[in-house]
Amino acid sequence: MDRAAYLHLMKQHLQTAYLLSEEKTETMIPVFVNTLRSHMDRLAELAADGDMEQLSRASHAVKGALLNIGLSELAETAQTIEQQCKSGNSPLDFQAMITDLQYTVSLFCED
Repeated sequence: MDRAAYLHLMKQHLQTAYLLSEEKTETMIPVFVNTLRSHMDRLAELAADGDMEQLSRASHAVKGALLNIGLSELAETAQTIEQQCKSGNSPLDFQAMITDLQYTVSLFCED
């Protein structure tokens, strides 16, 4: 998906799930995107530090931010990271998953 497709999906979600007007969605999308951007930065920092408990919490926050704007497929990746951090025995490459998420989020976070 490209930037326009992501923004359209987010706008539709906000209008149907939260019954927001088009004008209100135009105001809210930058707020949601900035919040998501902050959560993604934190997620990357924690992955580099290797703190699985904090990484799990940050993944949970990213999952919630993505669900708030209707991006459930991306939220599934964050949920996978969260669950594997909680289990403590995951061979998953968190950094690669986070890098992929960061790239995808950057597609619609660009100004």
